[in-house]
Amino acid sequence: MNATFEPTNSKSRVLIVDDNSRFAGGAQLFLEHTGNYFACAVNDPRQALETARSFKPDLVIVDLIMPQADGLEVATQLEADWALHEVPIVFVTALITPEEARDGRRINGHRVVPKPTRGFDLIRVVEENLPCCSAV
Repeated sequence: MNATFEPTNSKSRVLIVDDNSRFAGGAQLFLEHTGNYFACAVNDPRQALETARSFKPDLVIVDLIMPQADGLEVATQLEADWALHEVPIVFVTALITPEEARDGRRINGHRVVPKPTRGFDLIRVVEENLPCCSAV
């Protein structure tokens, strides 16, 4: 994938990596519809690093379980890249319930949230984990 992304100064950039195109596309549309985010969805986790390098996300949302590469592999690649190592990562997974997620579960220091995620819950997760918003 050799996509080129136009810079946007006023909107936070969110990269969504999920092999479920319905979830990824829906999350992308929902985030962009708010007018506050520029989102990019990638369905093949093997393309996540290359896409992140060109997209320059402020936050990455990645599915924990995918057949081609799991979310931990994607996170490891992003953390090893000098330009991306400080970008916050949030894992989404159907392996936990909303009740289990309330305690702020983390894997390797990254927030874990349940999937599917309702729209307003997705916005809350994004706002809580964006560097510009989480310090507030």
